[in-house]
Amino acid sequence: MRFLYAFALYLLPFTLAFVSSPATAQTQTIISPQLSLRANDVLRLLQGAEIEAEVFDENFRNAVPPAQFRALVQQMSAQQGQPLAISSIEPRNANSAILKVRYEKSTGAVNIDLENDPPHRISGLQLTGFEADGDSIGDVMAAIDALPGRQGVLVQSLDASDLQPIAALDPDGRYAIASAVKLYILAELDRAIQAGERQWSDVVQLGPKSHPSGISQNWPDGSPVTLHTLATLMISISDNSATDTLIRIIGQDKLAQMVTATGHHNPDELRPLLMTRQASALKMPVHAERREQYLNAGPAERKQLLADFDSVLTLDSLDSRTLTHRPNFIDQLEWFATPTDVIKLLDYLRRNASEESRTILTINPGIGQGAADKWDYFGYKGGSEPGVLSFNFLLKSKSGENYAVSVNWNNEEISLQESDLLALTTRLVNLLAEQ
Repeated sequence: MRFLYAFALYLLPFTLAFVSSPATAQTQTIISPQLSLRANDVLRLLQGAEIEAEVFDENFRNAVPPAQFRALVQQMSAQQGQPLAISSIEPRNANSAILKVRYEKSTGAVNIDLENDPPHRISGLQLTGFEADGDSIGDVMAAIDALPGRQGVLVQSLDASDLQPIAALDPDGRYAIASAVKLYILAELDRAIQAGERQWSDVVQLGPKSHPSGISQNWPDGSPVTLHTLATLMISISDNSATDTLIRIIGQDKLAQMVTATGHHNPDELRPLLMTRQASALKMPVHAERREQYLNAGPAERKQLLADFDSVLTLDSLDSRTLTHRPNFIDQLEWFATPTDVIKLLDYLRRNASEESRTILTINPGIGQGAADKWDYFGYKGGSEPGVLSFNFLLKSKSGENYAVSVNWNNEEISLQESDLLALTTRLVNLLAEQ
């Protein structure tokens, strides 16, 4: 089971900025000749031209060998269609710019940096995300609705309780939300800290360890960590071991109270709130009998079963092929909510969360910094595993309006193409910012 932490995981290999000679920042509105030339070279590279030796500087080529770069380019073309043209160049200075590259299916944003001195080769290149085509929110919603499987979307203004949704698609449908459930954990931790029951600086022992997602699974068992570190890892990079540690520290009763307090339509669906390790282990064939017992039990009995099973729901019982090959019990062993539930949770955080928690939500914008920069506040938490995608945003516009967005996609039969929903969600959030 992989939980989304930087949504656009497929873009990460392009996040490169090996700059051997940084450009000097300056006010620049005119596109310099070298930017114009290198923008054309970027298009040629993305179209498959083998010109890396003449276009990239030595540091870049050493960090990303031509063969690796071409493989990544082919991956992008397989997802987005062929690159067709540079639709715009937005210079930051004479040797740095944001390029918009029009593909057959979408538009990609590319940051480039050039050497200061001639021949001004490319020293940094970062593909930051894709935005689907669509002239209106209605166009984007129709495209989301056409994806294979089930889709639940809610776009809601938060400034008045009686406002009609800006956009909605099955807002009261039950969806697996994967790591988006970690928002409930943050909400309860924040409540406890504000109530004086805990402090961000409290030090606890890391554990139990969960399957890889983030970094803390590689730390020594029992490492001393603060609650602030655990919360930051859980939200910003969806660290599963940090998450399971917080579930242990907070306790099931407190988490259940928070799920109810935020307005979940059926709180028993999240009682008990499964640790990531437990959810993954119960999906394994070796635990088939235990899985049946768990699924046939009520909330109180499930809590006791988890306690009884915990010593055998171990990491060494996990088969990564079972977790990553295709959707696996996503309609039964998951964390469930409706888009309406998630919007209520996001609004709870807006109204009640501390400045510290709200800042943690901004660390990873998920769909790219370019989209986040269109907003005064941009909080995000996503979730992902085979067959499950969930993107959730808490937003404040430059003019002061508050919004929440929840985009969910489930398919019990096939793994999902993350890039499809990523591009559509980016377009949706950008159109909302333009209202």
